[in-house]
Amino acid sequence: MFPAVADATHMRTNGVLWRGWLPVSRGRRIELSVHCCFPATLVAVTWLLAMACFPRFFPGWHPAAYWLVATTVALADSVAGLAHELGHAVVAMARGRQVYRITLYGLAAAVRRTSGAARPRDQFAIALAGPVSHLLIACALLCAWNVLPIDNEPLRVATGFPAASNFAAGLLNLVPISPLDGARVARALIAGLVRV
Repeated sequence: MFPAVADATHMRTNGVLWRGWLPVSRGRRIELSVHCCFPATLVAVTWLLAMACFPRFFPGWHPAAYWLVATTVALADSVAGLAHELGHAVVAMARGRQVYRITLYGLAAAVRRTSGAARPRDQFAIALAGPVSHLLIACALLCAWNVLPIDNEPLRVATGFPAASNFAAGLLNLVPISPLDGARVARALIAGLVRV
């Protein structure tokens, strides 16, 4: 599914640790890159949650539970960041744009695609796809959280924490301030209204 690209010289010059291909549809694939900041961020977030955050807010767990839940939360939020960029990429491809690469940097990710003039409704859909993916993930995790046993606090935190962070990330990305997706949504709406 993710065959690695063996271009070690190029990978070292731009900080990429791993590069592979992600198939998205028949005959179409996107290069997926992991920057050197990604594992460092993943370890830092996991450590911060396991050592500082969770023991303070949820005392009395077994020490291994803190690390397991922290790792789950950090990985879930990383996958959500990838889903955010995949949302942009899939909608861009459906609107006829070429998508070349998604790079995971840590707390951020970026998609590289063709630029140029596009219809406002295409720009609107492409920009909105990322935040909507966060909100959908938050809804799915919240539904799972609601059916989990109340007496299993670590499991509920492992689903509730990423649900809350994805909800917050989705709403934050809709704020119309550059470089957030909300600014691109607002520009597309304004361009669509001015053309009418």
